[in-house]
Amino acid sequence: MKLSLRVKIFAVLIAFSLLPLLLSRTVTGRAAMNMAETLSEGTRDELLAIVTAELEHSAVTTQRLIESRGAGLRIGAVTLARQTGPLLGESGAASLRETSPPHAPPMPRGGRAMMTNGGNSLPPPDFEALSIHIPPFAQDAVTREFANRLAGLLPVFKEVSDSLERTMAWTAVALESGPLVRHPGLEGLPRGYDPRYQDWYRNVRQSLRPEWTLPQTDPTTGQIVAVIGCPIFDAAGRFAGVAALAVPITSVLYETDLKLRWSDAIRSYMVAPDGQGGLIILAQQSYQAHGRHWRMGVGQERMVSDDPEAMARFMALMAESPSGTMRLPHYGADSVWAYATGRGYSFLLITPESVVARLPDEVSGSLAAMLARIRSMSAATSGYMLIATALLAWFGSRAITRPIVGMAEAAGRLAQGDFSARIQAPRTDDERDVLADAFNDMVPKLAERMRLTRDMALAEEVQRLLLPGQPPAVPGYDLAGGIVYCDQTGGDYYDFVKVRTESGHALAVVLGDVSGHGVASALIMASVRGQLHSLADVPMGAGERLGAINASLARDLDGTGRFLTLFYLELLDEAGAIRWVRAGHDPAIRHLPGAHDTEELGGEGLPLGVLEETIYTEGHARLEPGEFLVLATDGVWEAHDPEGRMFGKQRMLALIRENAHNNAQGILDALMDAVNTHQGGVREDDTAVVVIRRTGSAVAPEDRAAKTPEGARGNA
Repeated sequence: MKLSLRVKIFAVLIAFSLLPLLLSRTVTGRAAMNMAETLSEGTRDELLAIVTAELEHSAVTTQRLIESRGAGLRIGAVTLARQTGPLLGESGAASLRETSPPHAPPMPRGGRAMMTNGGNSLPPPDFEALSIHIPPFAQDAVTREFANRLAGLLPVFKEVSDSLERTMAWTAVALESGPLVRHPGLEGLPRGYDPRYQDWYRNVRQSLRPEWTLPQTDPTTGQIVAVIGCPIFDAAGRFAGVAALAVPITSVLYETDLKLRWSDAIRSYMVAPDGQGGLIILAQQSYQAHGRHWRMGVGQERMVSDDPEAMARFMALMAESPSGTMRLPHYGADSVWAYATGRGYSFLLITPESVVARLPDEVSGSLAAMLARIRSMSAATSGYMLIATALLAWFGSRAITRPIVGMAEAAGRLAQGDFSARIQAPRTDDERDVLADAFNDMVPKLAERMRLTRDMALAEEVQRLLLPGQPPAVPGYDLAGGIVYCDQTGGDYYDFVKVRTESGHALAVVLGDVSGHGVASALIMASVRGQLHSLADVPMGAGERLGAINASLARDLDGTGRFLTLFYLELLDEAGAIRWVRAGHDPAIRHLPGAHDTEELGGEGLPLGVLEETIYTEGHARLEPGEFLVLATDGVWEAHDPEGRMFGKQRMLALIRENAHNNAQGILDALMDAVNTHQGGVREDDTAVVVIRRTGSAVAPEDRAAKTPEGARGNA
């Protein structure tokens, strides 16, 4: 009577009662010790990975907020610029340089305007007022008049400010002749301040498109800001000035929110590659620690690390991935760097590793302490039984695990590729015997499977080598061909073969499709290819050549039910003369460039391998410069999408017309990409396409009427 392993263990527990119980406690205690160490370390590593991923998520989220807010600020600047242009009139900025009698400027409706002129200001600013600043050297009546016109923009300023929740430092319009209108009303602009000489104005004037400029020093508060500027054009389309919005760097970097979420030790930066394998700092929170005079630029700093090699790896990571994290030192402290890349810049968070590891360390420590207490209690309970149970556990576990160890060793040999591995263990009359027998039966089957896989890989490589590597260079023609198999091997085939004809030489372009696909079809394809190449040096016509191949193939395939459809075409000379034979294959498609239409190169003929005595007729034509032919297998138009809808010939013809301006490779790529997209990456059949384009100037439709060849029919 065979007893299962479960029954044997149960019998031992009944027989020895107390001793097995104590043994179990001891084994459990040892397992708990190992589990404590593994679980503590594993939990810490997993939590550390989670927190690090969350830091990366914070970087990505903040970068997207910056992008979104930047887009909103850009829209605000564009809106302000478009509203300003009409106020300048037909003559635009040039009018500001004309002279006219001075007059008292009217107040704008719905608010107040403040005039700062060389430091003399009206009452304190607010969001219901504008401030108008005119440099001392621009104090003419016309300039003041146009500056006064801009006071009418107050509702626009307020609308832009309210839409952005008043998060900007200021909003301004600066004209080419000097006047500056700012919102909200700000006093204290320096007397010598001229917006036209500020970087944010110059950058926009140079590019004539919206531009970000950062960092910049605000002339009234000394805080560091980022400025988005948009060009203003007058009614004549000439540059007239800049509409600008400024936001504090603190607001751009969101560092206050990040500190509340993480720690005061976190640092945020906007950085960009410096072209020398490093990073330059575009913006950082530390700017706010010290104000600067507005005439002093904010010098660019480089992002540095105490480990240059680690910094190089970090730069490589940034080049490979749009976001990520890496541990490397920063100013002497081991830190975690998390970044997210936007358009032209990257947002970077640097946090001391102690901050990131705080929660994982606390959880790991608590878990280790708890497991330590459990181990202590277990040791105190079963310590006095240790010596007796150790001997029993040693001999008992050895007897039970010896077959399992043999199984593990055999499995290890199999993993190293040793297919002679077998489990040679004493019979135990339980489930271990079943496991050993299953293993020993599996190994030969696995070896056979591996051999089959290698053979299929070799067949795939051989078939790939049988296909042409590159289309041949033929004067007057542009050729391209491509094929994709649904299995490792297939029955679709195309080739370019130099052949002898009755009167000289020609290039044969061949496209075929063997019924079915897989290894059998691939073998038939290889046989036909061999016959084509063996007859290449025999002077004969196209129909005669296919007749010889068909006679041989029909004898070989007799009774198998297999056959091969083939379209065989010869390029006879550089003047565009061609002839073809259609052996059961779909006609080639001829594109007529002047008429933007297509026709088919047809003809009669059974597939190869059906009847031995079949006679194949030839078709003749002349390709004019600009015309091209498309040969394809049914894997193109019979391709199905996931809902079962066919690609169809009409869609194929439409694609050919749409890409008629491309070269042969471009037309081929367009067809292949469209079929792959339609199928959703899941192929049911092989797909092969060949494109033959006659180079030179296209022929007008009226010149083609007399050139339509016999055997060709129109296809709308």
